[in-house]
Amino acid sequence: MQSYERQKCGARVRILSVGRAVAHQSVDNYSVFAAPAFSDYDALVIDPGGVYEAVEDVVAGRAEHRTYSDLAIVNGQTTGDAIAVADVLRRRHDETTRLLERGGVVVVFAYPQATHPGVHGFAGADRYAFLPAPAGVAWMPPLLQWAEGQSVAVADHAHPFARYIDAVRDSVRYRAVFEDRTPAFATLAGNGSANVFARTGGGSAAGVEFATLGGRVVFIPVPGPYASVTDIGSSIVGAIGDLLATPPADDTEPYWLSNDALPGLPELVTAAETAREVADRAEERARSATLDRDNLASLRAVLWREGPHGLLPGVLRCCELIGFRAAGDERAPILYADGLQVLLEAEGSREAVGMAPHYRLRARLDAMIAGGGAAPRGLIVANGQRQDDPSRREVEYIDALRVASEATRYAVVTASDLYAAARLALATPDAPALSEVRQRLATTDGIVSLEGLLPPTES
Repeated sequence: MQSYERQKCGARVRILSVGRAVAHQSVDNYSVFAAPAFSDYDALVIDPGGVYEAVEDVVAGRAEHRTYSDLAIVNGQTTGDAIAVADVLRRRHDETTRLLERGGVVVVFAYPQATHPGVHGFAGADRYAFLPAPAGVAWMPPLLQWAEGQSVAVADHAHPFARYIDAVRDSVRYRAVFEDRTPAFATLAGNGSANVFARTGGGSAAGVEFATLGGRVVFIPVPGPYASVTDIGSSIVGAIGDLLATPPADDTEPYWLSNDALPGLPELVTAAETAREVADRAEERARSATLDRDNLASLRAVLWREGPHGLLPGVLRCCELIGFRAAGDERAPILYADGLQVLLEAEGSREAVGMAPHYRLRARLDAMIAGGGAAPRGLIVANGQRQDDPSRREVEYIDALRVASEATRYAVVTASDLYAAARLALATPDAPALSEVRQRLATTDGIVSLEGLLPPTES
């Protein structure tokens, strides 16, 4: 958000959140009825689910709501001391329109369309009554469709709201998606007025930005119950700041400006381009060095992380250093080396690792055998007592896992031993011991011992 604040000469970006509290000091949080005018703000964050519930509260008489100036909300006619729900919804639509016409940003948690059949005096009231749409588009099927799931990934890493997707990807409960194969969406995407920046695990558009009335409408997936409210707030506020600092895609410089020969401008353009090229090269070198640093530092994750996002990437990196090649599904990888095929599972725990990785591996082994393939090998990397110093860990896996590995004929290795082997590979890539390490990991029935293969300082 700092870049936008500099352009605004220090003025604070005003952000209003309606229907869902956004935890950030720069955001004003209100209900759809109690909020000040939407158009008084630079950006609006709105949860149609919360708005829908508030409207139904009044329609069903479940709760009392009042306006910013303390007038009662009623499902009837507007009077001197009460405002009709229908009038509020129509006014909110007008306010959102004005906000967008001024180049503002409206961030919407995506829900499927739903109607308010009981709103007096507003037969067309629905969940998106407050939100204008681009020409030829309506916030309803076939464009906006009901969907539910918990797998969302970034599709456009350059988009400002990619940081929000990263903040909630481990706890997301999306409720709706956009059908980007409809003619209306294709038309908008073709002229730069629609951009998909996040997709579900099945490939549906879950995060979409629309250029609307000179501003932007950004639909984002609903976060799950365990997402960090602090990360959500900071990611949304930062993304809004970046969007406000960038002109909309459909707001381009007119062609005739190039005919205006402003003295000194060509020289400055050339100088700026040269400086930009130098800066880009330096930035690329810095990015490459940072990536190399982060990749190497990520190896240590195998000593203290757990889960598919925390532990498994580091485990795969260690296996690749040792000499394995990884392939297959990113959450259920297969290792290849020396003519061997090994199904890999990794499990971390604050206590001793239990039987969960055994059940996952056994199901994969059975599925491959049932498919007519040869019985593959298996390897479980156990990161038990992960918060303790590896040299002080006593029981990293329960004994039942050892017994099961011997009976089912797969290998179990501790994360600290795997890490020590990876350190050896970094120090001496052609160490003869690495071939024996791979053999033991791929062929042992039960607990793998690397004693005698690794230098004492690496153990």
